[in-house]
Amino acid sequence: MATPTAQACHALTTYFIGKYEEVVGTRPVVNRNKSKAGAYGLLMDYTPSQARELVDYYIEHWDNPSIQWFWYNYDAVDAAKTEHAEKEESARKRREVTQARLEEWRNRWKKS
Repeated sequence: MATPTAQACHALTTYFIGKYEEVVGTRPVVNRNKSKAGAYGLLMDYTPSQARELVDYYIEHWDNPSIQWFWYNYDAVDAAKTEHAEKEESARKRREVTQARLEEWRNRWKKS
């Protein structure tokens, strides 16, 4: 991947602030100079769209989200997001199997 620019780092910080304000209702106190380094590391590992997805997941699913914690632990957020997606897929498959069994039962016993 190409190295992230300062503009991209500040844009991600601005995105975090906006999402935080949208979900929590208040603006977080952010030192943009410190956040630039955290965003740089995140953007080295992920594309900007993947980074925004991680920010969204973190702010929507964690209690008392902190930008500093996020910059140092985004890998844990990614692991939790992946695990959540796997659980959702497993539940979706179980629902499909259950629906198929229900239809089979209804057809066998002529129930509606």
